[in-house]
Amino acid sequence: MEKILAFQIEEGEMQKLKRIVKQIKTNLIIVEQSAYRQTLENLLEQKRNPLVEAYKGNQITESMIVMEGFTEKRFEQLLKMLREQQVKLDFKAVVTPFNKKWTVLQLYLEMERERAAYRKKELGLEE
Repeated sequence: MEKILAFQIEEGEMQKLKRIVKQIKTNLIIVEQSAYRQTLENLLEQKRNPLVEAYKGNQITESMIVMEGFTEKRFEQLLKMLREQQVKLDFKAVVTPFNKKWTVLQLYLEMERERAAYRKKELGLEE
């Protein structure tokens, strides 16, 4: 089953995303920042590990969606609609067997690391 986890998305962008999700008839799960220590797997299953303390750290400002269960055709359809509707998202990720055990915070850190590496390469600063 297709699911999209949504994080830190501004209201206007969220409305665009909700319209797209409704059009393509998929599931949208909006994740509050207090759940950022939960694993992606738990969030996708809409479970919370009661042993995990709520996140109360620094405000994360980057927006992100995490997608699961999309066929290649449906994935391309979603990305096309996001572009057409000009939905502003800082990060887009796909759930993999490797990252589904990660917490939201771990995924954000990895996405930041990848963005920094990409920018460094773009600027020709890579050794």
